[in-house]
Amino acid sequence: MSTTPNNSASINDLLASLGIQDEWSFVVSDQWVVTIQSLAVVSLISSLGVLAFMSYILLRHRKYLERLSLRISAYVAIADILNSVAQVLMLQNDYMVRQSPSTLRFILWLAMFSTLAFVFFTLSISIQLHLSTLTRVRIGTYMWMEKFYVPGSIVLAAVLPGIAVSMMEGMFWIPYMHSFNWPTEGWKRKLVLWMCNYMWIILTIVYCTVVAALLSVRIWVMWRNSEVIEAPRMPEKWDWSRLTDSARPSADTVSPGSLMASESDGCTVVSQRVSFERQQSSTQGSMAGGRGYLMTVMRADKQTGQAMAVRSYVDKKRFLRSIQRLACYPLVPVITQLGTVAMNMVDTPTKSLYIYGTTMATTSGLLNLVVFLLNPALPDIWKDAALGQTL
Repeated sequence: MSTTPNNSASINDLLASLGIQDEWSFVVSDQWVVTIQSLAVVSLISSLGVLAFMSYILLRHRKYLERLSLRISAYVAIADILNSVAQVLMLQNDYMVRQSPSTLRFILWLAMFSTLAFVFFTLSISIQLHLSTLTRVRIGTYMWMEKFYVPGSIVLAAVLPGIAVSMMEGMFWIPYMHSFNWPTEGWKRKLVLWMCNYMWIILTIVYCTVVAALLSVRIWVMWRNSEVIEAPRMPEKWDWSRLTDSARPSADTVSPGSLMASESDGCTVVSQRVSFERQQSSTQGSMAGGRGYLMTVMRADKQTGQAMAVRSYVDKKRFLRSIQRLACYPLVPVITQLGTVAMNMVDTPTKSLYIYGTTMATTSGLLNLVVFLLNPALPDIWKDAALGQTL
């Protein structure tokens, strides 16, 4: 809800009595409040859309929930819903000025928790892409780490704001700036907010920016590389059969106990090189020119039931495009939180910086929807739905 004309007039009188410059009066204007509220509602609807589609995946295509990026999109959507609710509450001056210090501290904690949770969730995708594409860490290691990302993010996002608000005794609301305040020295206020909030956001922004830049260079190099690469490294639990252009069985049956392997949707990816008799085929010749990545999988023979080593070529174009789409996730906190951090790095932000920082901070749900729609799992889900395949 926007402020009423009488409230706006009284606030403008207060601004004049305090000597606040007219250029900042827009902060409490009806137009500004409606604009930020509208962005918050759009972000809220976008997050609800992500959760609705994730509910469909849960009911009809549950196997895709093994992919970290899809699960992270759902958790980011939940965090953004909480943040949108907090943003809408903080735009209601009539409501906020009537709240007790304890209630104000809870609303501030909710706003900080939802923001940090969103930031830490997207940070987990950056870490996964870093370990899988930019390092040689064992696949089993970073796949094992997946189970700690979400609980670790939630704990950190809850504890850090909890520490901050515990130091904010006597909190009150400043209606003419739509902001919280509490009786303490200015440097102490900044120290608390930086140590428990902004420092973690800026570290994430720097890390995500570096990872995104290095991924761009790495993908560019991989596009130009004409060699056939052994054992491509997946950043999450993909179904390799979706990316496989061709495959042929080896000359011999291989004992599964002699190979290091990992499960992947009905087939097993072998992490050690297997000796094969070189056989010429038109398919192999066309793929050897560098349009694919070579890998070895273990499949059960349909007739004998014995494990067979299968030589497969992963479609290079689809593989790299999938990486590129996942690389959009680290950009979301950079876009949405950079302005907010920049605002709090200066004593008096400019009007343009304030507008940029405030508006972009309310678009996290919308941007999460955009990167969710770019997720490489969605085309596979559409194909399964068209074929009537479920779970």
